[in-house]
Amino acid sequence: GASFITLFINYSIRIGAYPILLPEMIKDLRLTKAQAGLIKSAFAITYLVFAPITGRLTDRIGARKVISFFCLFLGGGAFLMGKAENLATCAIFYGIVGIGSAAMWVPSAALIQKWFGMKRRGMALGILNASSGAGFGLMGLILPVMVMGYGWRFGWFTLGIAGVSLFLLNGPLLRDRPEQMGLSPWGGKVDEAKENSFPPKRIGYFELLKQGQFWILGISYFLISYGSYALLDFIVTYGVLELNIPYGIASLFITVTAFCGIPGGILIMTLSDHIGTKKSLGIIYALMGLSILFIIFGNNVPLLMVGIGWFGVFYGGIFPLVAACGRDYFPKEVTGTILGLLTIFYGAGAMTTPVVTGYLADLTGTFRWPFGLGAFASLSAGFLIGFLKRPKGFANEDD
Repeated sequence: GASFITLFINYSIRIGAYPILLPEMIKDLRLTKAQAGLIKSAFAITYLVFAPITGRLTDRIGARKVISFFCLFLGGGAFLMGKAENLATCAIFYGIVGIGSAAMWVPSAALIQKWFGMKRRGMALGILNASSGAGFGLMGLILPVMVMGYGWRFGWFTLGIAGVSLFLLNGPLLRDRPEQMGLSPWGGKVDEAKENSFPPKRIGYFELLKQGQFWILGISYFLISYGSYALLDFIVTYGVLELNIPYGIASLFITVTAFCGIPGGILIMTLSDHIGTKKSLGIIYALMGLSILFIIFGNNVPLLMVGIGWFGVFYGGIFPLVAACGRDYFPKEVTGTILGLLTIFYGAGAMTTPVVTGYLADLTGTFRWPFGLGAFASLSAGFLIGFLKRPKGFANEDD
């Protein structure tokens, strides 16, 4: 429950606030689209740097301490965003948000996987992932009302206070392992023998970097990060500034994406328990690319909503599936570390996407070309997953 609420607020700040408040920030602060992309890139840079650090810290000192401490950066940076006056301050303050956000998903996912066994892990991660959809989905309904009544700064202030308050939630409630409470992981007895087959020693960075499956997962994660954020970061701006759709309706694009991602994530993760993470990843990456192409050619609001809903269903399964790969393809002792390292690739995609997308939109006068590049990246990610293999003696079981 604590992890669900934490990720709810994290994704409200990280994904919900930026694309929804961005059109008003562009107008008020007189930013170009490329400059607006730089703000998100500042977030991605700090996220990229701190994700492996927080992942390693999770393995060493536990998720409880890591999450509780970094909540202060998440909320503090969001609150400061409400005081930003120019591009530089926006980038600095959103970079602080990135530091805090880097300690939310990876430690939470690593924590949940210690509480659930192999046969229940996908479902548990799917339920946890629903928090992200609920978070940024509700922002599409709530933030436009705040903006129209009190301005975009009030939205950042409210989310900042919510983020800081997470410190009071996680410290008292989280526990790093079920054994601390005299419990065993749910579904853990079935695969106890397999869990024991993992090497008991800690594995260093260099040994992990030698594994081919790490690079396949990492590069495909970069590509799908690029593809998904090419659309997500600018879909509201695309609707308002290019298609002349009213702000209140365009903001619903985020809500549709998020709410479709809630059942999508749960269904995809439940399916992955039966067909395996490799097949599931390849399918959703490819279908996400096709959904972006559908959105590009949508010429009215109903068609756009259909395409965005389709996109949301598959987007909801990405992060829990990659988290499951961290446990399925690598020893359990380094779950936090491997997810942190993989997040470098994700962060690189999230850092590159907004700048390239904004620049291409300024250059061509439309978002359709940069969205098309995102579709190509997503399809390429699905193709690459087909080469993923699990080496004998290093991972858990084959699909």
